[in-house]
Amino acid sequence: MSAEVLATNKPALWTRNFVTVAAANFLLFFSFYQLLPILPLYIIEKFATDNATAGFIISLYTIGALACRPFAGFLVDTLSRKPLYFWTFFAFTACFLGYKTVGILPILAAVRFAHGLFFGISSTASNTVAIDALPASRRGEGIGYFGISVNLAFATGPMTGMFLYEAFGDTIVFAISIILCVIGLILVQTLSVPRKEKKPHAPLSLDRFFLTRAIPQFVNFIFVGFAYGPVTNYIALYAKELGIGGSGWFYALIAAGLILNRIMTGRLIDRGYLIHLVGTGMTLNVVAYFILAFCHAPATFFVAAFLIGTSLGLIFPGYQTMCVNLARHDQRGTANSTYLSGWDIGIGAGILAGGSMAGHFGNHQPVFLACAVALIVADILYFTWTARHYLKNKLEG
Repeated sequence: MSAEVLATNKPALWTRNFVTVAAANFLLFFSFYQLLPILPLYIIEKFATDNATAGFIISLYTIGALACRPFAGFLVDTLSRKPLYFWTFFAFTACFLGYKTVGILPILAAVRFAHGLFFGISSTASNTVAIDALPASRRGEGIGYFGISVNLAFATGPMTGMFLYEAFGDTIVFAISIILCVIGLILVQTLSVPRKEKKPHAPLSLDRFFLTRAIPQFVNFIFVGFAYGPVTNYIALYAKELGIGGSGWFYALIAAGLILNRIMTGRLIDRGYLIHLVGTGMTLNVVAYFILAFCHAPATFFVAAFLIGTSLGLIFPGYQTMCVNLARHDQRGTANSTYLSGWDIGIGAGILAGGSMAGHFGNHQPVFLACAVALIVADILYFTWTARHYLKNKLEG
């Protein structure tokens, strides 16, 4: 009987709002990841352009997402969240149609940039609506579970898109992405989100666009993203240099490590182990990249993938929880946009630096060795600055 009483006293996690926003978030990310592997092929084939031009157009998505992040947090904290979420999700959906209908390369580039812009705002709104639906005592656990919606999309989207493209062509890929986004829009429309109360406008200040109390977390997360950037773009080329086949399994193992760890991490965060879990993840990430940089066999190559996923499964919910706990209730959108901006900046810098280093050295091993060294710096920063700053300045948790 006592166990039943405890169970009823525990705040509900799997509410209708939380499940609905997690499902909508999965559809948002799946539709994007499904397009990722086929878009370079589509651009080169349709517009008869070269790899460099296609790569530049594809990168405009990241630039668009990054450009809007600070404003996304401000908008989410200022406007009613449900209408903002719905209409930016709607615009994100319309961009899929734009890819198929435009016939001029500069306009395609504009569509790609807009796609990233609307993704940046809608994903910030999605994260914030999800956190609003969570009880404070179970926030770490909830953030961990919510992140699985992205990990599942990452694990299944690219392979689904590639399979459909090879079997049926690009039209079916775009069509399915649009259909899934429409389902996502219907789910968003069913969310029960209180309308924003009209309050006197506070004077504009930096912390309405960027959570200044989370600068150490932001800086640390840039390093984590910097290391992961080359993994997103160059791991297949690195595998080819090593003579290792089946590089697609690398991403599947990262996703497996992420999902397994996210399931366990959230509850431990809520029990007070946040600092220790993130520290463990940071150190494990260093080990994983050193293994990747010096691997010569499939076994160590794929072990590195699983360890990267495992470490990120500790780091992702940990840093997001830190940022949210450092923010006031009316700054949750800003907290999420700050967290995501660090990742976006790191990813972009890592891809650019990785491509330049690989061109200079003629192979990708130095790239991943540089990533490991960057993560050592991040590890030192975490234990000497970031963790202490959080413990001193947290408002919740």
